[in-house]
Amino acid sequence: MHDIRLTRDEQTVPGSGLVIAPFGKKTLRNDDEFDFDWLYQDVVSSVIAETGMTPVRADSVYGPANVLDVVWRAIQQAEVCIVDFSCRTPNVAMEYMAAKLIGKRMIYLAQHPDDIPSDVRGLRHIPYTPLYADMARMRTELRQQLEAVRLEPAQEMALIPLATGGVTPARAQAVSVSTDFAVVRAADGALGVLSGEDVDWSRIITDMTRHCTVGDWLDGAFEMLPAGGTKYTLLSGQQNPWHRLEATHPVGHAFTGTVHSVRQAGVFVRVSGPVNGLVPHSSLPSGTELVPGSQVEVTVLSVDSRRRRVTLALAQGRRPVGAARTGSVAPLPSMGVALHERLEGEVVKIAPEGQGGYVLLRVSGRERPAFLHCSAMSRQLRHDLNHDGIELGEILDVEVTSINVHQDKVCVRDVEPVETEQAQETGDIAEAA
Repeated sequence: MHDIRLTRDEQTVPGSGLVIAPFGKKTLRNDDEFDFDWLYQDVVSSVIAETGMTPVRADSVYGPANVLDVVWRAIQQAEVCIVDFSCRTPNVAMEYMAAKLIGKRMIYLAQHPDDIPSDVRGLRHIPYTPLYADMARMRTELRQQLEAVRLEPAQEMALIPLATGGVTPARAQAVSVSTDFAVVRAADGALGVLSGEDVDWSRIITDMTRHCTVGDWLDGAFEMLPAGGTKYTLLSGQQNPWHRLEATHPVGHAFTGTVHSVRQAGVFVRVSGPVNGLVPHSSLPSGTELVPGSQVEVTVLSVDSRRRRVTLALAQGRRPVGAARTGSVAPLPSMGVALHERLEGEVVKIAPEGQGGYVLLRVSGRERPAFLHCSAMSRQLRHDLNHDGIELGEILDVEVTSINVHQDKVCVRDVEPVETEQAQETGDIAEAA
């Protein structure tokens, strides 16, 4: 990339998963030949698609004839980069550094630890080999890391406006305001239209006269439209949260949220980033009293990204978090378990930190195992995970912390076993003795 300037002039494309890896057939350390095109087409790209993302390789990106320009364009547009250091390919190392320069979120693969360049040795990576078992494990860990890394906040290099067209930051003054839009004029006389869709990612402003008045100064940018023409926006450089929200909060997803505000229409609960979801008053149980800052358990009923609306419902039979619970709750449809239900799980897979950091548990009522991540483990269990202290077939007491109906995924945390009355009585007798 020595002949191009690494200045950013492309926006991130939400859902784009760029694979930075060797191309074609390469010779491995044991002199066996390995087909990286097969790895991308039959393994990695399918895992990316399973998470709701779009797999991309540089050779599939439209752009100018110069290959380096095309690669740079693909890196800029990627939401997440998957970097495979296998075979120590120079192009992969160069593209990794370019993605690092922007601050891209990345996941690393390697068939051998020594494949990782020495100046970045120590990166946490997913190891794999051509063996079927190792490839299957890599698929599972890659999917889990993709789901986790997309939840991390992005801290990327800001967009550099193009000299002609593109995005041009400019402070502008409102010269005309109506219900539907405001007309603004910059200091150089340039005119633009600011609509209710270009003010706040969390909602669409339905009445612009309530947002600004003639004479107000606004800090935004003029942006070229793909079909031609220019608009004025206050959202330039901000990532659209709605694309990711549809993947992370599908219909049926249950989670614990914080009450943002209580209005006449209902209760607004923080969903993700700037986005709040509405629990309509008509759906609230009689006598329910919530205040800003309360923690509540809710379920996603609908996500309308076009209208920027999320509709929620209090999880069936649930009270605000921290309130007394009087009994168990019926499980969500087809999931076999209920939120905050306590279970016994049989260990069926163990992955110490550095290899995924999780345990899979077979629980009664479900075909798919429950997922126990190291971050949800007690200090002792996490120590056991990394020091061969957990065995296959071992029984752990856990509590359901989240249920994702769309992905058929149940996450748990480990808890102390609940003593039975008989055990308590035995303990009391022993203490008295």
